Amino acid sequence: MPRDPLLGVKAWLRNNLDVVAFATALIVSGALMSWWALLTRYNILEMHRLIESQLRLTVTDSGMLATQLAALSHHTERQLFMISGESGLAAALLLTFAGVLFAVARRRRAANQRMQRLLQFTTHELKTPIAGVRALLQSLQLDSLPPAHKNRLLEQGVTECNRLEHLAETILTYQRAVARPRLSASIHSSNALVGEILEHRRNTLGQEAVSWQPGPAAALHVDADAFRVVLENLLDNARKYGGASVTLTAAVADGRWQLSVRDQGIGFAPADAEALFDPFSRQQREGMTTHGSGLGLYLSRQLARDMRGELSAASEGPDRGSVFVLSVPLAAETPLSGEKSFARA
Repeated sequence: MPRDPLLGVKAWLRNNLDVVAFATALIVSGALMSWWALLTRYNILEMHRLIESQLRLTVTDSGMLATQLAALSHHTERQLFMISGESGLAAALLLTFAGVLFAVARRRRAANQRMQRLLQFTTHELKTPIAGVRALLQSLQLDSLPPAHKNRLLEQGVTECNRLEHLAETILTYQRAVARPRLSASIHSSNALVGEILEHRRNTLGQEAVSWQPGPAAALHVDADAFRVVLENLLDNARKYGGASVTLTAAVADGRWQLSVRDQGIGFAPADAEALFDPFSRQQREGMTTHGSGLGLYLSRQLARDMRGELSAASEGPDRGSVFVLSVPLAAETPLSGEKSFARA
């Protein structure tokens, strides 16, 4: 059965009622301003002709008549110029309002699309771990797990729960990024901060093939939770795409502390570096299944910039590995207390 086109129009109007009302108000205001400008211009010209006729009838001296007519013309031109200026200003304001309306409509449409994509990704990512945990619990309930496989399946269940926890943290971080609360920055030792994060991952995810080369210790003025989210997202990204091993190296250069996360994985084309940080962007390779919301690198860059730092990516090409570099200012150069923040995890 063909779909009624009126239903689509009605749905669009319901979703954009405020935009339609604002656009209608702008159109009506523009029409009224145009009518006012034309009517005022007509009245000025009519008044000019009436006064000119009276002068020609009442003034007999040709010299005085010429002087008064010149003064009348000058006065009329000034009035017409003022009306033209006011009309132009009103038109500029209406165009500005129309541009703002267009920008707001585009941003809201993009936000709706991002929300729909987030729901799609979240639904997809929830299915697999929930199904795995359900199957495990059903097997435990029926006591049908072979003893030889019980520990392995329990470890797999813990892994699936960790995936669910990480997905929940990512969604919460995304919500906080959109809400833009304040950043809570304090001074931390770079080596201690990275070491604590790696220790936490070993306790929750088990051993990872991560080589940590600390370098000289530096005092950083960062939000510890935001820093943790950035580093964990980079390490999770390396687990999915980075191959067998990951190397972390730290250095101080140009007054900034830099942490490089280097892997030997699938890499990417150099021209695609910036696209990796788009929201909901995930690398796709034939024969390779990946998990995740596609928000990790996007949030990581925003959090890095929120700490007055930067996150960049580089690769020499596909299958040649990649390196992500997180740089943050040193503590003495980063007075962040009380400033607005993009996000806090």
